[in-house]
Amino acid sequence: MEEGKRAPWRVKFEIRDTPYDLAACALLALILVALVFYAPDNIVRQIIGLVFVLFLPGYAATAALFPENDQIDGIERVALSFGLSIAIVPLIGLGLNFTPWGIRLDPILASVSAFIIAASLVGWYRRMRLPSDERFAISVNLELDFGGMPLIDKILTIGIVVMLVASVVVLAWAVATPRVGERFTQLAILGPGGMATDYPRNLTIGQEATVLLSVKSFEHRVSTYTMAIILTSATDNTTSVDSYSVDWNQTHPLTPFHAIAQNFTLNHLEYYNTTFEFSVTSPGTWKLQFILMIGDEPVSQDSYREVHLWLNVT
Repeated sequence: MEEGKRAPWRVKFEIRDTPYDLAACALLALILVALVFYAPDNIVRQIIGLVFVLFLPGYAATAALFPENDQIDGIERVALSFGLSIAIVPLIGLGLNFTPWGIRLDPILASVSAFIIAASLVGWYRRMRLPSDERFAISVNLELDFGGMPLIDKILTIGIVVMLVASVVVLAWAVATPRVGERFTQLAILGPGGMATDYPRNLTIGQEATVLLSVKSFEHRVSTYTMAIILTSATDNTTSVDSYSVDWNQTHPLTPFHAIAQNFTLNHLEYYNTTFEFSVTSPGTWKLQFILMIGDEPVSQDSYREVHLWLNVT
């Protein structure tokens, strides 16, 4: 090297004798399982999750199918890794749809992880049976000599590096701050059997009846709710609050125009399910309203969500 000339920048390594790439596939799958259970809101989970779904299953399958170095080139191997992943994961989901576990996070996570680990073990076995010079190898040999580059090449190289770094930063930001969808809360009443049928309609005074209340939050935050239950008529909506913090585990004699209410708090995607047992103290045709309000607002018919039943009491 000439005196005063800067040495070129080199990066060189090779994975051939030991399939560390397949060990990394299995390790990433296990890390994701641990993050799902112990750090579900961690950004690392979201990044590994994308790799887990879009790349790892196909890469492990490709390693098992093509253990030799000259069977396919690097670009074909990467393309197959993405393509097979996009095919394998939906097929696993389709298979789970016909099992008692269904398509849920835990079964999908376990099934895809098992596939990645099993395919990695098969790929490891097939690769290690080959002579060292015939095994698939990940080889990186980069050499960058800024000293001998023309000015325009230096500018283009620096620009490419800056764009790559910016792309990684933007991707990380997009994963870390996903777009918040529509915010709403579901409110439903079900019959005693947990279905939208067999609602109590015709009662006698004092006869006990049962409905099931279900509230689910899609508010993307912790929300406090007030649930009010009011017996009104078609012509009179005047109400007064009877009691907060009601014990739902007892039968409630409902008097017209007096509301009972209870407060509770839900996280995003959390359910509030409870059984409500009641009787009616006065004959007539009554509108049994279930009014949901966010926060500690006064009970009124101007609610956030409302469902009702018409009762004929004799």
